[in-house]
Amino acid sequence: MSKKNKWKIIDVILTALIGVVFGVVYFGVGLPWNLFTSLATPVALFLTGHSLASSLASSLVAAQVTNGATKGLFLMAGPLAAMIIKKPGSALFANLIASVVEIAIGSAWGTMDIIWGLVQGLGMELGFLLVAYKKPVIGLWLSTLTGTIISFAFQYFQRSYGRFDQTYVVILFFIWLISIMLFSGLLNLIIYKLLKKSKVDKITVIKFF
Repeated sequence: MSKKNKWKIIDVILTALIGVVFGVVYFGVGLPWNLFTSLATPVALFLTGHSLASSLASSLVAAQVTNGATKGLFLMAGPLAAMIIKKPGSALFANLIASVVEIAIGSAWGTMDIIWGLVQGLGMELGFLLVAYKKPVIGLWLSTLTGTIISFAFQYFQRSYGRFDQTYVVILFFIWLISIMLFSGLLNLIIYKLLKKSKVDKITVIKFF
């Protein structure tokens, strides 16, 4: 590992803090899950009424659509950490910490959060790895693609999406992708630009948290 890529104590602390903050955010997003599912019901009724998912219960489709539409929120910790820290493993570490915090607070999904934290963190990490952590903005957009592919592939096999109409699966994939691009991509970019414009350093960010 090059000297530039070596972790310092301040990097570990800041990455952990980002993970902790987003762990609380992840938990908060999970609380109104039933409300989100209710909002997705019209989309579910459309899909079940147009043969794309006619064999599935509208409640199941609503849950799958909600999961996809909110997925980007649960992948925000990793990319933000990777853009700020610019060190190998920062995205994975931050997202894993966020998952642990979410469980500690009382997540309804239990230990699956750890598995998802690893899968999602790894997916986002790959995007920054492709640019060797040197171009944070390009790495961010690449991470939205790698994060989508890795996390959706895990969901596909875990939930046996192969038994569904493949057109319906493609629709779910694009809902997943759009969510990740909006939240993990665009929203993280705005946060990063604001921090950069403010010219805050790592110590200032730690003090802010």
